[in-house]
Amino acid sequence: MSESTESRKSLPYRAIPLAQLQETASCGSAALPFLLAVKFNYDVNQGGFSQFVYNMRGNFLAETEEMLKAAGARVAHGFYVRAVSLCLADTQEYSRFIESDYRDANAVKESLQLLSIEYLQQPTDFETEAAEFLASCPRP
Repeated sequence: MSESTESRKSLPYRAIPLAQLQETASCGSAALPFLLAVKFNYDVNQGGFSQFVYNMRGNFLAETEEMLKAAGARVAHGFYVRAVSLCLADTQEYSRFIESDYRDANAVKESLQLLSIEYLQQPTDFETEAAEFLASCPRP
C-alpha cells in the first residue's frame, strides 16, 4: 500500500459543516484539530483556498493555523499563511466575498483561486504531510 493510500485511511474525505466545528469547540473537545484537518483537506481539494475561506466565514483561522503547525504540514501552512495574507491585504473585499453567494466576481476570491492552483500542483499533499499527526489526533 502506498504512503498516500495509507495516509488517506487516517483522514476521511468529507465536508465538515461550520456548525459542527462550532459545537465541537464550544464543548472543549480535543477532536477540534482533527475536524479542522478534515475540513481543510476537503475544502481545499474540492474548491481551493477560496472555498475553505468562504466556508469558514472568518471563524477558526488561528486554530487552523495552529493545527497546520502542530501537524508539521510546512507546505500547507505556508500556503495557508499566504491565503490569509491575501484576505488581510484587502479586508473590505474579503468581507464582501464571505458575505456574497460565492459566485460573485471578487478580487480576493480570484487571488485565492490562483494560489490554490499553485498549491494543488505541489508534489506533497496535506494528507501525506500530516499523516503522523492525523493518526495521533483524538477523533470525534
